[in-house]
Amino acid sequence: MSFLIDGYNFLFRIEGQKEKSLEEKREAFICTLNRELACFKASISLIFDSAEQQREYAQCAHLQNLDILYAPKGKTADEYIIELVEISKSPKTLTVVTSDGGLSRQCQQMGAKTLSIEAFVVIIVKKGKEPCRGKPCYRESPSQLERLLKIFEEKLRGD
Repeated sequence: MSFLIDGYNFLFRIEGQKEKSLEEKREAFICTLNRELACFKASISLIFDSAEQQREYAQCAHLQNLDILYAPKGKTADEYIIELVEISKSPKTLTVVTSDGGLSRQCQQMGAKTLSIEAFVVIIVKKGKEPCRGKPCYRESPSQLERLLKIFEEKLRGD
């Protein structure tokens, strides 16, 4: 099973330090979520809109328990999540975590499961905790590799 988490939807639904910048809040959120997901035995991707939408491809980072994806140029996080569900060979194995009703409905129509942010937090709380370890090491996630492969195949065919 794989989880695709609507990053800013999650971040803005939880209360945090209001005096911090968005980048500081996002980094603290990523570290906390990575720590809280230590006991999950699933692939988990946290997807954000890209602040620097200059790249044609998504930017990816990997922590011990979490992949962080920034949407590519010209796409919002919602559009990128929809694309990831759309190109998945088995969307039934995907769970999209969002409290955005429109995104949730679109993903369900393509066969993915959905969970609200609140329901996902309840699951996290039940699973336990483990300390945050280290800095991210950058690599392509399996879903990103699948997406790129599809793009390259289409270009080879001349689509």
